[in-house]
Amino acid sequence: MPYPALRFRFLCLLALLLAGPALAAPLMPARHGTFAHYTFALTWQPGFCSVWSGCRADQPHTVLIGLHGLWASRPRSLIERHISAPQWWRRGCDYYHASQRPPALPDALLAQLRRVMPHLRRSLLVHEYDKHVQCFGFDTRTFFATELRLRRAVVRSDFGHYLTASARGRLVERAEVLHEFQRAFHTDQRAALQLRCARDHRGKVVLTQMWITLHADALERFPRRGALMNAPIAQHNCPAHFWVPDWS
Repeated sequence: MPYPALRFRFLCLLALLLAGPALAAPLMPARHGTFAHYTFALTWQPGFCSVWSGCRADQPHTVLIGLHGLWASRPRSLIERHISAPQWWRRGCDYYHASQRPPALPDALLAQLRRVMPHLRRSLLVHEYDKHVQCFGFDTRTFFATELRLRRAVVRSDFGHYLTASARGRLVERAEVLHEFQRAFHTDQRAALQLRCARDHRGKVVLTQMWITLHADALERFPRRGALMNAPIAQHNCPAHFWVPDWS
């Protein structure tokens, strides 16, 4: 092959290698991995902390879209024991093992999590690890790094920009929010996003959380096509119109 053609092929290969991050490593449970999907839970921080008295005063107001958790659905062994989905939602890993210990994580990763998770009187990180992580035998660094990556993908998406720039501080239509989500992620899964609302201390119905349903084997593909799926059980509770509050 002539040298110019060889050099051209080499440069093309190099460009492909440098064109954006590689696919994320799959998140693999060591135990009880026979579940169908994850619920990726994000908070709308100003709304979340306006309705829940558990938020501490040191809550950073620079964050709007916060991280709540990544929740595996019922493993098959619990389905075979006739444990219902609502029972699993309430107890989680306690069906297998209770920990109550914080995850072993490097300081840099802990600092990233503290910046984006709600600051509660009882550590949300410890609660999430105990209820949704430790019984599956996940590698803890990979698990929480995956959560941060998923959140970053939402924040940087057109949907994240819509929430933080267009919807923020105003009364919105539920249909509008769902449309923006579907448009941003190019999905026809209308129930992949579940919106959670509650009344704040002034009686306004405000957005508090966003729960996104993902195929169990597709976390590394998100936000590309095919990762999202309709939630098998509806848990949305926002009315036709609600507020997307700002910190002020």
